[in-house]
Amino acid sequence: MAEIRVEKKRPVWPWLLVIIVLAILAFLYFYGSTETDDDNETETIDDVTAMTIPEQHVILTKTI
Repeated sequence: MAEIRVEKKRPVWPWLLVIIVLAILAFLYFYGSTETDDDNETETIDDVTAMTIPEQHVILTKTI
């Protein structure tokens, strides 16, 4: 009788683990480091004084 050679399938989970680790490293590389971003400068806003509205422009409402 002839021998039939049977090979076992290789497990898939090590490849999935490698893909997940690479995805996490890519995410951290692109989005994790904010120390070198100089584009996000804060703008200073001057204080604004409130304007007074003349009485004739104020709409009065009645409460029931």
